Amino acid sequence: MLRTLRLMFSNRAAWTSLLLIIAVVCVATIGPWLAPYAYDEIVGPPFSQLSRDHILGTDFLGRDAFSRFLTGGETILMIAVLATTLAFIIAVPIGILSGLRRGSFDHALVALSDIVYALPPAIFLLVLLAATGPSLTTVIFGIVFIHVPRVLRIVRLITIDISRNEYVEAAFVRGESWLAVCLKDILPNILPPIFADYGVRLCGSIILYASLSYLGLGLPPPAADWGMMISENRLGITISPWLAVAPAAAIAIFSVAVNVLTDNFARSIGHSKRQGNA
Repeated sequence: MLRTLRLMFSNRAAWTSLLLIIAVVCVATIGPWLAPYAYDEIVGPPFSQLSRDHILGTDFLGRDAFSRFLTGGETILMIAVLATTLAFIIAVPIGILSGLRRGSFDHALVALSDIVYALPPAIFLLVLLAATGPSLTTVIFGIVFIHVPRVLRIVRLITIDISRNEYVEAAFVRGESWLAVCLKDILPNILPPIFADYGVRLCGSIILYASLSYLGLGLPPPAADWGMMISENRLGITISPWLAVAPAAAIAIFSVAVNVLTDNFARSIGHSKRQGNA
């Protein structure tokens, strides 16, 4: 692991990505404590310009936009990380088992995942929320439901490819259990693509929740939320563009940085293994 980290952070892009992620996470977690005003407090006229008292001006109701920006990132990051992690916890072991066991269990999973995979993610979430009502629990369940078959298919295909290697067949010949083969021979070899895919899925979760929040299906008003900030201030975009630019930039920076960091980590694991085998 130390060799992997050294390889990863020998790349300047990995350091930059890590610093950007830390910065956005700090804004989302510590920001509410640093906000100069309450997120729902009206402090001036709507769409007032930048000033010393209001760094980002005020929003469409006259609330301090900087305070709402500091308060609005916690939910979107928490939901994205929680939903993506749950999806991988569910999909990775099932995908490994499906790729190793094959048979009717594998065929049933592939058929089921094909059905879910065909559903447009945004439309599925909209229908789900329309049927059950806006709820963060429902949003998390919906994102997990969307990600699981996609992650499962990737893990299954990689497992099938790895299971054809001689050392996996030798492990079964020695009488090792399925669990031992999964943990010792399969899981370590699928970590690079899993980490790379985790970054992609996390970005997808952020965009999905931000889109729902933009449509008013996230936190209920007057709660602060980055996606909601973009939506509720769209009428004043020509007067105060920074009201939408600030949350949109935070979402974009975090998404790109996570993608770059996880991709570098996955590549470093692969390089470290090749050096260890050399």
